[in-house]
Amino acid sequence: MRIDLKIDSAPLVLRLQNGQRRLAYAVVNAINNTAKRIQAVERRRVEEEFTIRKKEFIRRQAAVIKPFANVKQGRPYAEIGVGQKPRLLLSAFERGAERKPFTQGARRVAEPVVGGPARPRFTQPVPPELRIRKLRFDRTKTGRRRVGVTRTKTYLVPEVGIFQRIGPAATRLVYAFTRGKKLEPRLRFVATAKKESDRWFREEMEQEVLGAIARAKGRGL
Repeated sequence: MRIDLKIDSAPLVLRLQNGQRRLAYAVVNAINNTAKRIQAVERRRVEEEFTIRKKEFIRRQAAVIKPFANVKQGRPYAEIGVGQKPRLLLSAFERGAERKPFTQGARRVAEPVVGGPARPRFTQPVPPELRIRKLRFDRTKTGRRRVGVTRTKTYLVPEVGIFQRIGPAATRLVYAFTRGKKLEPRLRFVATAKKESDRWFREEMEQEVLGAIARAKGRGL
């Protein structure tokens, strides 16, 4: 998204000693400060909208400023994006998407059953030993996966799910295989960025202009 803004303070700063340089730094600082405000609001929105299990990780990925505006590098803009880490679904909540299997070629999504050993409560992360990648099912000599008991006493039923043995004749469902879900566009990242830039950039620019005048001690005015 591109947001164009008119800077009415430019003629005033240009009259200062080293005015062009001072104006460049004022603009860059105002852009970066506004970007940080957008980042803070977007992070709060993610925390309010979603149940977050890994808060610090999600906060870092909710709004990533890269690159910042920079005078020396001739970059009069900053970019804010949603993290694109593997298996991270945040960006899909901006535009809306189908939650598809992460594993290439898979037809089903393995969803941990809430109340089961993989997800005792909805807010809890899956224990490391019960993560899909950690479940090492027995293999035949040909290398094909088979329905077998593993170290976690789990076994796989194709097209149904992953179960865990809890007794001689008792099992419980750990993961249910589903066709995935539709992810609704709940993040509204672009709309938030525009709203916050309209709200704060002018104020940030005015503060930078006052700062430039103070540092120059009015020389040139």
